Amino acid sequence: MKLHKDYYGYYYPNQSQRAALAGLLVVLFPAFFPNLFGPLGRASPSIFSEWNAPKARHLHLLNPALLLQSSVEQQSKLWSPLPNQGWKHCLEEPKSLSLTPKGSTGYIQVFLDGGLNQQKMGICDAVAVAKILNATLVVPHLEVNPVWQDSSSFEEIFDLDHFIEVLRDEVSIVKDLPTPVQASSDWYLENALPILQRYGVAAISPFSHRLTFENLPKNIQLLRCKVNFQALAFVPHIRELGETLVNRLRYPPNRNQDAASDSQDGTNEIEKQGAGKFVVLHLRFDKDMAAHSACDFGGDEELRNQGRCPLTPEEIGLLLAALGFNNSTRLYLASHKVYGGEARISTLRRLFPLMEDKKSLASAEERAKVEGKASLLAAVDYYVSMQSDIFISASPGNMHNALVGHRAYMNLKTIRPSMSLLGKLFVNKSMEWSEFQHAVLDGHKSRQGQIRSRKEKQSIYTYPAPDCMCQA
Repeated sequence: MKLHKDYYGYYYPNQSQRAALAGLLVVLFPAFFPNLFGPLGRASPSIFSEWNAPKARHLHLLNPALLLQSSVEQQSKLWSPLPNQGWKHCLEEPKSLSLTPKGSTGYIQVFLDGGLNQQKMGICDAVAVAKILNATLVVPHLEVNPVWQDSSSFEEIFDLDHFIEVLRDEVSIVKDLPTPVQASSDWYLENALPILQRYGVAAISPFSHRLTFENLPKNIQLLRCKVNFQALAFVPHIRELGETLVNRLRYPPNRNQDAASDSQDGTNEIEKQGAGKFVVLHLRFDKDMAAHSACDFGGDEELRNQGRCPLTPEEIGLLLAALGFNNSTRLYLASHKVYGGEARISTLRRLFPLMEDKKSLASAEERAKVEGKASLLAAVDYYVSMQSDIFISASPGNMHNALVGHRAYMNLKTIRPSMSLLGKLFVNKSMEWSEFQHAVLDGHKSRQGQIRSRKEKQSIYTYPAPDCMCQA
């Protein structure tokens, strides 16, 4: 770079050089000071958080929502569990359909990509394929997720011994291919060469959505259900951390003090309805999802009217308030990373000041085994979500679908936001709170965990009836 000399003999860059230097600074500054520009967190918000802090887009709804008062009747109805819907588990197939594993025809090994819930579906299908082929299943290999960069193995996420034990009468499962150590040339000629000559190659990778949901024998469908709802249990340390979080949500340390003050001033009947209960919000609002949605978070009216835009943290907060949740609600935030961090969820926190997450409920030491591992963190969130009184997701996705199906199987209350309805409501800037709340309540009466029978081509993992469930 050639510098110019001024009248006093000092060298200085010209205008184009100054522009280039400024551009270089913009590129390098975040690299040397990542905390200044990285996603915000509760523990260490960015110095420049104001730059990323979005303004509330629905003040005409937010202000009355902050002042909302619930009735005892509304809270009682909100937190009441689902009634018996006339369905029961039917995992035990008739004896005539049960085929215990006999002489294996060979080995099946699959390689699974995607996140935790995609891998769970792949595992279920792999067991079913092994049953169909009367083959021995090698414990599935989980590929490194290119988005989350998580290299966790099957054994690090799921309880392998439990998996094998639950399925021992269904399929043979081995931990590794029984290849000999330092095998002779004869072994390869006798075992490997015939397969290579006949097939050239034998591999199923990636193994996602490789088995149809239609026209399969009943025992195969039931086996998939058995794997998904019984065999795939998380490893003990994930269950233990999940249980710790659940206990701290249900019995917070200051709860005894609150109860004492309630008894002195007459007991708050409204808060009493939700005491010891909590709702899980799965907030899928990471950077990749935000970019791929093609939404400008309030700017694209056509996409929003079609229900194709994810709900922002502010909007899911307004939905929860309209449904009857209030500032005394214990809310657990199940999320990997929220694009914009604490600044992005500030409005949601104003509505629900008792909102918690893994970091606020557990110490760094308690989280040490799962920290930095996306699949293990998702497993903890999944466990807590299954223990919650109510579950809701801000937008459809694999986690949403998996939990909707699992909670339907267990007859647990799960709120499914009507994206098309909410898109139209949020576009209307003149709507008053009472009208908004009435439309929300009316539009979600039948979206709170009612059993829906699976339709053609739909997944049994999202719609377990009637393949995994029978009429009582």
